[in-house]
Amino acid sequence: MSKQSLGVLVRKLRKGKDLSHRKLEKLMKKIDPENAVSYVSLVHIENGRFNTNRETLSLIAKALDYNIDALLAESEQVKDDVAEVIKEKADIIPDFLRSAKNLSESDWEKLSKMVIKMSTNND
Repeated sequence: MSKQSLGVLVRKLRKGKDLSHRKLEKLMKKIDPENAVSYVSLVHIENGRFNTNRETLSLIAKALDYNIDALLAESEQVKDDVAEVIKEKADIIPDFLRSAKNLSESDWEKLSKMVIKMSTNND
């Protein structure tokens, strides 16, 4: 996804919450004062003129009550824990994802439940 497309998504989410840039900035500062960005930076992100990092995108997603992983995926980034799994299983994950890309919603739900069950059995 391009910076412009990411910006359009952030703008859509912000407006959907009826937040101004300044209100979003204040909300981000409440959540994480050290990593919050200014409203000017938010404008630049929305206009596709500003590259941003995972921490900032995660904070924006949290402030907008949006799925963090979904927003990172839209920006072609992933959280560190996901990146680590991909690195550790680099021989398996790409093939798994390629073969699973055409699964139906129902198939994804079944697969997800199976993985969760397997994960809890290994704890």
